[in-house]
Amino acid sequence: MSDPPLRGSDAPRPAAEEAREECRRLEGLLRQRERQLIDIERQLEQAQKMETLGTLVAGIAHEVNNPLNLILYNLPLLRKAWADLLPLLREEGRRNPGRRFGGLPAAFLEERLPQLIADMELAAQRVARIVGELKRFSRQSDPAEREPLDLNVAVKNALRLCQSTLHRAGLRVRLELAADLPEIEANLQNLEQIVVNLLVNAAQAIEHDRGEIEVRTAFSLRDGCVQVQVADNGRGVPAELADRIFLPFVTDKQAQGGTGLGLSVSERLARAHGGTIDFENRPGGGAVFRLKLPTPMQKQAPRILVVDDDPLVRQILIEALSMPRRYLLEEAANGIEALIRLGTWRPALLLLDVLMPEMDGLEVCRHIRDEPALAGMKVVLTTGFPGHPKLAELAALGFTHVIPKPFDLPVLLGKVRELLGQ
Repeated sequence: MSDPPLRGSDAPRPAAEEAREECRRLEGLLRQRERQLIDIERQLEQAQKMETLGTLVAGIAHEVNNPLNLILYNLPLLRKAWADLLPLLREEGRRNPGRRFGGLPAAFLEERLPQLIADMELAAQRVARIVGELKRFSRQSDPAEREPLDLNVAVKNALRLCQSTLHRAGLRVRLELAADLPEIEANLQNLEQIVVNLLVNAAQAIEHDRGEIEVRTAFSLRDGCVQVQVADNGRGVPAELADRIFLPFVTDKQAQGGTGLGLSVSERLARAHGGTIDFENRPGGGAVFRLKLPTPMQKQAPRILVVDDDPLVRQILIEALSMPRRYLLEEAANGIEALIRLGTWRPALLLLDVLMPEMDGLEVCRHIRDEPALAGMKVVLTTGFPGHPKLAELAALGFTHVIPKPFDLPVLLGKVRELLGQ
C-alpha cells in the first residue's frame, strides 16, 4: 500500500521558495550589518570630535593662562606701589581738596582702591583655578591610573566646572557632602567627568524656571560602597528611553545639540572602576542618578548579618557595630528573611535572635547545619530568655555562643571580635 500524499506543512517546499527565503535572510543580515557599520562610523566621528574638543579646550586654557599669570604677577606689585603712594595721595588731597585722580576723589581712592585690588586678585585666582581644572579635565586619562582619593573632592571639582552652566540656567544647587567618607582607589579626572556628565544631564532635563538639583554623597555599611546621588526636578527619563539610557547616542535632545554620549561614557568609566550607575524617576517629577563605587572595605571588612524581629534591637546592634566601621552590615526581621539573605549574601558572622515569629533561630540553625556552604560561618545567639529549652537544642547542634538581652554592648562587641579573629 502506497504512502498517502503529503499535505500542508508535511510537504517539501520547492527549492525556489527555499532559495528566496535564504535570500531574504541574507538581505536582512546585510541590512543589520549596514546599520551596525553606520553606528560605528558615527561613534568614530563623535570620538574624533570629542578628541578635537579636548585639544581645543587645552589650547584655549593654555592661551588664557599666559596673560592670567601676568595679571597675578603684577597685582602684588600694584598693591605694594599703592602702599607707597598712599601717603603722597593723602598729602596731595590735603593741599588740593578738589583734586581728582582718574576722575575719582582722593578719599574714595583711599577707602576703596585696596578692596578693588583684592577683588581683582580674587577674580584672577578664580579664573586660574577654572583654567587649571579645564586643562586637567581635557587631558586624556587612563582609568587604570588610580590613587587614593576622597569622592567629595571630585564632586566639588565637578561643581566648580559646571558652575557657570548651572548659574546661566538659573538652577538652584543643594549640596550635602557626607563627612569622613572612606577613601577609594580611583582616577580623579574620570570621577570628575562622571559627575559633570550627571550634572549636565540633570540641567538639560529641567525645562521650567523652578529648577533645582540636589547632590549628595554617602557611605553604605551594607555593601562597603560610597555613592554620589544627583537628583533633579525635571521631566524624568522618558519610558521609551529607560532601558537604553546608557547606550551611546541615545537622547531626545538632538534638536538642542545633545549627543547621547554623556551617560554612556559615565557608565563605562563607572564600570572601569568596579562601580555602577543606576537611576529612577521620582514620584513628584524628575530623576535620581546614583553612582556607586567600591571602597577597600568591600573586600577587607568581615560581613555580619543581624537577625531580630524587633526593629529597635536591630538598630541598636547595627549602630554599635558601625561605630568603628570595621564591618559590612545587613539585617533581617525573621528567620525566613535571614535564609533569603544567606542565599546571596554570605556573612562571616550571624547575630541571630532565638525566639522570632514565622521562623525562629533554631530552625535557621538547622538549615545552616544542613548547608555545607555555610559551614564556616560563625553564629552568636541572642535571647531574652537564657533558660529557654531551645538553647539546649541549639547547643546540641553545636551553636553555643549566647549573648543575653538586654545587651552588654562591650561584651557583645568583644565576642564578635573574638570570633572574627580580630
